[in-house]
Amino acid sequence: MKKLFIAFLLLLSANILSAQTINEVIESFMIANGGKEKLTSIKSIQIESVMNMERMGTSATVKFFREKDKLFRVQSSNPMGGDEESFTLITDTAAYTYVPAFNTPMGSMEASLTKFTPEEFAAVNFQKDCDGFFAPLVNYEAKGHTAVLEGDEKVNGVECYKINLKLATGQSITYFISKANYQVRRLQATAPIVLELMGMSAMNRAFRGNRNDETKRERSQRENRKIDIDYEKYKLFNGIPFPTKQTVQLGMMQLELENTSFKINEPINAKWYLVK
Repeated sequence: MKKLFIAFLLLLSANILSAQTINEVIESFMIANGGKEKLTSIKSIQIESVMNMERMGTSATVKFFREKDKLFRVQSSNPMGGDEESFTLITDTAAYTYVPAFNTPMGSMEASLTKFTPEEFAAVNFQKDCDGFFAPLVNYEAKGHTAVLEGDEKVNGVECYKINLKLATGQSITYFISKANYQVRRLQATAPIVLELMGMSAMNRAFRGNRNDETKRERSQRENRKIDIDYEKYKLFNGIPFPTKQTVQLGMMQLELENTSFKINEPINAKWYLVK
């Protein structure tokens, strides 16, 4: 009985130390990225980016809009050509994706506007959080998220803390935070989350809906596949460091997103709330 009691105390002590450690790492992350007060005071973020698709030799412009608890929108030009843009729109009431019609040697697709199901809408609501570039980590406990420090791992030669964050909505995101300067060097998540963060979610949903021969198991395996985004070349905007280069490897194709402009707490044009 005494041994069981001692084992219980050791386990409890280990859990307490683990909780302190994860909170210390995230606290250091917030301090290094502008501080909790500055990050939580952000009401809107607007980012302009250029996406380069290495193997296809094409590029697209991508614009991201976030307004705290109200809006997440990704607007992308068509890398295949054409004037119409695709978008993903998430407001406080509904979410939609739109993909224009296009024709390529690999196939064609008609224009489509898709409304998220209630379950899909609930799952993506966290995207309206704009407490910095890696908003879910900031004040995570108050948002209903849980975090676990899973040890250390190197990312491109950089020693990092590996943190698994389980969102209140059930999804998980793993962050690799540099031990040297507490900047996020890598994010790992399922394909739908990663493609939203890279501005590819509308196209992804369109192709997903077009796969009529795909079984439920195949679809589940594809959507639950983990993908990495690597972050580099941080620069200061409004006193907050933001990564200006993001890289994703999708099979044989590498996508590179160059973030060229950041606007913090500037008014967002009302047109970005419209489903068009």
